[in-house]
Amino acid sequence: MRAIPAVAGAVLLLGLAACGSSTPSHPAPTTTTPTASAASASAVPCQSTGCQIKQTVPLATGYQVVLYLSPDQQNFRTRPVVELRHNGTAVGWWTSPKGDGWNGQLTCLSGAAEPNCVLTDTAGMHSGVAEVLLLSGGRLVHPAGAEAMSDSGVMHVADLDGDGYLDVVGATNDYQPNYAQGHNYWQTFRYTGGQLVVTGCELQLDTPRPTQLLSGACPPI
Repeated sequence: MRAIPAVAGAVLLLGLAACGSSTPSHPAPTTTTPTASAASASAVPCQSTGCQIKQTVPLATGYQVVLYLSPDQQNFRTRPVVELRHNGTAVGWWTSPKGDGWNGQLTCLSGAAEPNCVLTDTAGMHSGVAEVLLLSGGRLVHPAGAEAMSDSGVMHVADLDGDGYLDVVGATNDYQPNYAQGHNYWQTFRYTGGQLVVTGCELQLDTPRPTQLLSGACPPI
């Protein structure tokens, strides 16, 4: 007969404990900013190739981007690495898949509504590459289509249409009859919709580098 009150007492105690607890049974999920494994230089992905800091650029309140390049121009395995810092602490890295890793340069619009940068670098014997990076949600984001290639040297960066996003000026060759004897054209790329899109070309001759987006026809390649 005493077993029944014992069970009832246990149930009552469990009920009181549940009522007195302020912790929900399913806590709401939280969102955290991804962080790098360490803030020291030894954690930079290119450390094994002896990369060194080339540029440090303020990007937004509390944020900086740092460009690491290799001092060895004969090491064709190197790639440019961009580090994002927040209040002096590394919070992430991005490695260019195509840049040579020793000629890179960052150009940034830190005061834009969405801070953005373009990394330019050589990519082989004649080519250049330009890649857009955005500061979004405390992370460096490289949209998949935000990349442009040039077959005639290093590319140049400017906000050519004043929309708060950096655009790119490159060059292309008509290969008529070959690259050495062909004609070079200026070529402009506008950043829009997560992509660097060709807007047009202009025969170089003695014309200066464009300061606005081009709309002329580009040579067939």
